[in-house]
Amino acid sequence: MIPRALLSQLTSCLFSKIHLRILCNSRNYSQCTLSPTELPPALNASFAESETSKNDHLNSFLIRHVLENQSTASPSFSNLFEQLNSKANLQLPHILLYENMGRKNVTNQADLTPGIVTIAHVLPSIGKVIVASGFAIHDGGLIVTCAHTFYQAVQHLSSSSYDSKSKSIVITHDGNLIGIAALESHLVRSDLVILRLQHEHKLPSLAVDPYPAPTTTSLLTYDFQTVSLSPTSTPTVSYSWKLAEVLCYRGPCGQEAQAGTYDELTSMMHSHPSSNGSSGGPIVNKETRSVVGIVRGSEVNYTNRKRIGFAIPSEHLYDAFRLPGMPDDLD
Repeated sequence: MIPRALLSQLTSCLFSKIHLRILCNSRNYSQCTLSPTELPPALNASFAESETSKNDHLNSFLIRHVLENQSTASPSFSNLFEQLNSKANLQLPHILLYENMGRKNVTNQADLTPGIVTIAHVLPSIGKVIVASGFAIHDGGLIVTCAHTFYQAVQHLSSSSYDSKSKSIVITHDGNLIGIAALESHLVRSDLVILRLQHEHKLPSLAVDPYPAPTTTSLLTYDFQTVSLSPTSTPTVSYSWKLAEVLCYRGPCGQEAQAGTYDELTSMMHSHPSSNGSSGGPIVNKETRSVVGIVRGSEVNYTNRKRIGFAIPSEHLYDAFRLPGMPDDLD
């Protein structure tokens, strides 16, 4: 006979897995092709296939830029995709500072903008551009984004179209195009990727909070809108900051988890449904302007049928870095 406590635990896990399956069926990861087909939010597909003609000029510009700058120092998209496996859960020899109180020189959203980027996976062989968001951390040469956008981009490629001409590039908010030198680490369970900018480029980094924001904390979430080409052939990123609040946390089986306990916090649920192209963008504490989450997507809350956002708690970023005060030779 199965003990009552064990039976209760098994039943709880079973319902958690059923709950997770329901969530997965209703989730919409915030990646997009330039530009996503306009569909009602509840029907917007995970992988938007179509492009609107208004972005053809920008796509041509990015494809031409990639073809004219085939530097051996910049790995192809296929090489970066392969590094998702070779750099899986790799810990970097750096320390990411604990900045839960923010920074004195960051007082509004405009101070955050220079450190936020758009990442474009440019696929010349099929004439497509897949976009996501990201932001600079540590010394400003490291960029955080979501891994699922790489998997979305590779779905557009057949084995015959894998070539060295496909590239991933970073578009800054002042219109500069920067190559990616390497994929430094892929945190598999967290859906996070850390990239290093080419030629030792540095952007203003964002402060990261290592502690989960309590429920009802006021947030500012980065909301990507589009990238367009100015008359001077400079890429221009349109975006906004949306007010939101922390609704709850969820664990690996989709069950509700509590901050400040030993619960594993896999997802941070918040009140703003993320837009396509926002994946990898920062969610900051409205008061401190420190990053408390990384945009991942949105889902329909099956209890009230409202679409809400879900994000990766920023504490997961620290899994890719050394702990402060630990010796260098510690295995």
